[in-house]
Amino acid sequence: MLSLMKSIAVIVLFSVLSHAQVNILTANGNNDRTNSNLQETQLSPATVTSSAFGKLGVLPVDGQVYSQPLIVSGLSVSGGTTHNVVFVTTMHNSVYAFDADAMSPVSTLWQVNLGASVPALLLYGPDGDIANEIGILSTGVIDLQRGVLYVVADTLVGGTPVFYLHALDLATGAERLNGPVALTASVPGTGSEARPDGTVPFDPMQHIQRPGLLLANNSVYVAFGSHGDQDPYHGWMLGYDASDVSRQLGVYISTPDGNAGSFWQSGRGPAADELGNIYAVTANGDYDGIRNFSQSFLKLPAKGSAPLDWFTPSEWKSMSDNDDDLSAGPALITGTHTFIGADKGGNLYVIDGDAMRQPGSAVIIAASAGSIFNFALWSRGGNASVYTQGEGEPVKCFQVTGNSVSPDPVSTGVNVIPFGRIGMTISANGGQEGSGILWESTGDYFAGTPGTLHAYDASNLANEVWNSDTNPARDLMPPVAKFASPTVANGKVYVPSFANVVAVYGLLSPPGSVGVTPSISAVAHAASYSQDAVAPGEVVAIFGSGLGPPIPAGLQLDASGSVATTLADTRVLFDGVASPMIFSSAGQIDAVVPFGAAAGRVPVQVQYQGQVSAPFPVTVVPAVSGIFSA
Repeated sequence: MLSLMKSIAVIVLFSVLSHAQVNILTANGNNDRTNSNLQETQLSPATVTSSAFGKLGVLPVDGQVYSQPLIVSGLSVSGGTTHNVVFVTTMHNSVYAFDADAMSPVSTLWQVNLGASVPALLLYGPDGDIANEIGILSTGVIDLQRGVLYVVADTLVGGTPVFYLHALDLATGAERLNGPVALTASVPGTGSEARPDGTVPFDPMQHIQRPGLLLANNSVYVAFGSHGDQDPYHGWMLGYDASDVSRQLGVYISTPDGNAGSFWQSGRGPAADELGNIYAVTANGDYDGIRNFSQSFLKLPAKGSAPLDWFTPSEWKSMSDNDDDLSAGPALITGTHTFIGADKGGNLYVIDGDAMRQPGSAVIIAASAGSIFNFALWSRGGNASVYTQGEGEPVKCFQVTGNSVSPDPVSTGVNVIPFGRIGMTISANGGQEGSGILWESTGDYFAGTPGTLHAYDASNLANEVWNSDTNPARDLMPPVAKFASPTVANGKVYVPSFANVVAVYGLLSPPGSVGVTPSISAVAHAASYSQDAVAPGEVVAIFGSGLGPPIPAGLQLDASGSVATTLADTRVLFDGVASPMIFSSAGQIDAVVPFGAAAGRVPVQVQYQGQVSAPFPVTVVPAVSGIFSA
């Protein structure tokens, strides 16, 4: 019986935790690049208040953080222990794996350094917009099936920058899949930097790797732009085999017969649809609609060749000449090919991704008088609410229906935000009204002064439910990381910073919380959430309030190697018999029905911090079925 219990725990651990806990595996939350997590059950306008929500602490690192933290729940790391893990990369070329549930003290599960970073002075001179060093600038991407984190590091080798693609083991940080590989490329062309043999080489000295990495088509895509428009440069996108990163699968250059056309996208990664098509945005440069595609919205094939389709604004030349380039995007409304972007002139673009060159395929509205560098989408049934932040304006929400957008915002904030290089993320419980929060990290990244984390009611932006300036002694946000959106997952908000930390916000333990009586509202199958009868050995989800800790805790083993029956001071009793505990939080517990549970109507109770819930009757039968689904 004991060995069976251990086997059940191993089999269901990842299924249950992934059902209750959310993974954030790529930049902007998903390959649609919506800057959203629509599986957030703990944070809402009702729970994010000045008394209940605040700063939990910081994760200290060795360099500035330009990338978004990534999250893997229920990960078995070196030593065989299981943790919810936060991955952070730095401009000092370091990668950290932190225990997401340990803030005091912070627990670093592993850390690796990927080589010497490149001095910013070497690339920019004294007036560059990146300080100190350039290392891992972009957000990496996680492949859960292979158990690796792909990252690109700019590394100083013999006084010269070289980009390396790494595939790091999630459990240990060790190199895998034949990594690292130096990123090189050349294509036929007559553009800037062309050689006498009629090819244009990729020059690491002239390029920077800002867009988040894309994992699609069993490939890892790496996109490049310029160092502040310093000629000569191009927009490059290189594709590598996700199972063997030493194999280059494709190369695309946006201006092989011209100059510029960088992929920078304010750090946003290229998007991908269900067919494997890739969506990307190019900035200032040359355009001829034949081989050169600067200042364009592009739909690219998987292998990296000429665009399948594109949309280029008719004013592209004046936009380039005046540095009013396409600055934000790409993003897709989930389940559609509707392509969203924005520019420095404050225009919002909504484009039919299936007919990009057709007349009327793009709807363009003046969303702001100031530049737009970031936005977030709350996708709902093929339509979306699009949240934009214009420089020097309040935050706004526009409604997109199909491939059209209303020119008038449906909601507007009250306070002007003077900064445009902000981070922005939507959290919500599916499409449930009243559950959505727009998180925005703002501040003057030039000055290096404390920033502000804002939480707006996503249904009414005039209602700012919380911000970090209300209680600065407790919640002070460090200096903002420009363009880097907060990562929101499992009741916490992770905010990248230029102060060599990631700030972590979440639900606080309420004063006098010891003594709060747990309350059960439902007991359901953890697989289907059906509330029919349960069976011994089955994993159940128990819902309610005050059930467990405000910071969720995952499965632990006791001294004998069995699944513990007490987790974060929480126990579940079936007619007095303790259950093996899989997951515990304030609103949900996952546990295994004890094999000793008697058939019939059985009282279930939750104990937390010495307090016991009222009995909740549950029917126990010999066997039931349920299917876990992802």
